[in-house]
Amino acid sequence: MLSRLPVLLVCVWLISGPQDHAQTGVIAQLPPATRKEIVARAKELANHGWVCGASNLRASCSAKYVSDWKSGQRITGVPYCWGGIDGPEEFDRKLANGLAAGAHSRYGVLKCAAGIDCSGFISLCWGLSLSGHAYSTSTLRQIAGKPKYNWFTDMKPGDVLNNPGSHVVLFTGYNPDGTINVCEASGSMARVVCRKTTWSRFKGYIPLQYKGIDD
Repeated sequence: MLSRLPVLLVCVWLISGPQDHAQTGVIAQLPPATRKEIVARAKELANHGWVCGASNLRASCSAKYVSDWKSGQRITGVPYCWGGIDGPEEFDRKLANGLAAGAHSRYGVLKCAAGIDCSGFISLCWGLSLSGHAYSTSTLRQIAGKPKYNWFTDMKPGDVLNNPGSHVVLFTGYNPDGTINVCEASGSMARVVCRKTTWSRFKGYIPLQYKGIDD
């Protein structure tokens, strides 16, 4: 019986697979975050005020770039920037250095622009900024599981609604009138916003819960 033990161990390892072990390692390294911390980070990004300078209207690395803003305009909310994951301090530093204020996906990822996109926003809110922009809407499942709850009644602040390959928003609460509150880096609004919205816009989305959540 004991002679069969090494064979059994090998079989167990093969069944679980190296990818499972790698995934376990990734989860073990996730920084813990409370729901209160997650929502606070989201609101900090949405409430961050800044002024667009003349130098922030141009992107030195893109001849096609057109800004969403005007020189001297005061804006609330870190601007949307495809491929970006800048928090308020990093954004302000880049803005002072003359980088473009935000950029949309049609321009590609611009190293000469500052701001944050939807998955970068979620990563930063979950405390993953030190790992860079490592996760997209298509790969968030690596660090977030799909809960078995009724998502129309049982979601918790800090969970997300994700449409892989498209968009992701942070859930912050339910309203008595059947609407919900979310925070997001919105391309259509060109910045991070926290707002009331309806369920109808979330066709194709699924709820996810960060695996590093500290409940």
